[in-house]
Amino acid sequence: MKLFLGIPTAGSPAAGFLESLARMEVPDGIRQVARLTCSGNFVPAQRELIAHRALAWGADILAMIDDDMILPSGALVELCATLIADPRCAMVGALYYSRDGFRPMAVDGWKSEATASGWIPAFDDRTPVCVDGVGFGCVAIRVAAMASLPRPIFRTQVYVEEAAARVRICNEDYLFCASLRAIGYGILLHPGVRCGHYDRATGRTVPEEWPAPEVTNAKRMAVRLPDGTAELVPLEQRVATVRERHVTASLEYIFVDDAG
Repeated sequence: MKLFLGIPTAGSPAAGFLESLARMEVPDGIRQVARLTCSGNFVPAQRELIAHRALAWGADILAMIDDDMILPSGALVELCATLIADPRCAMVGALYYSRDGFRPMAVDGWKSEATASGWIPAFDDRTPVCVDGVGFGCVAIRVAAMASLPRPIFRTQVYVEEAAARVRICNEDYLFCASLRAIGYGILLHPGVRCGHYDRATGRTVPEEWPAPEVTNAKRMAVRLPDGTAELVPLEQRVATVRERHVTASLEYIFVDDAG
């Protein structure tokens, strides 16, 4: 089997990421490994280029890892073994948390037309669980499943917070998962593969302590408290979600062969 490793980066990989990448074990059965570090400032297009290279190279598995992940040495061994074992699974993601350490990057009930509708799935500390979406911090993707998707493979959304005057690119990971589910594939979260998430702004790696299974093994949602802080509480389906106004904008990729 052939493994393609893709790393999207803004140009400054975290030192801890590089150190953990150097210790990474190659899964059994992998005969060839290729790697591409794709730099830039628009992550969806960087992921798109990585996917195109993996397809052109004839990879069986695409591992995509963000450059602020702190990886256990056996991460790819576990993710690839889980992916190979289930032919209807298109992608397996490691467990990691948002940079603030607040929430695990996995979702159920997520809809592109109502992005606040999802909740955090229940999981323990070892058992892969079927979910609607995982974050792309550290994932293994079945390339044959990805090849079935229309181009561009990675769509994205632009989240505009009007009151806060803040704009960010988001959800290319959950949109990709939704595309795979739409053609009949499953997505797995592997909570036994645990990656630290390095926050360059604070110099911290989160979570500083992994929550116990009795805490995580229940569906939860994020709620904002009167003092402006937020916390994770048991899922309550009747709680109102954020109102969203969606406006479609076109996006054009320009591919240039600059090898010469």
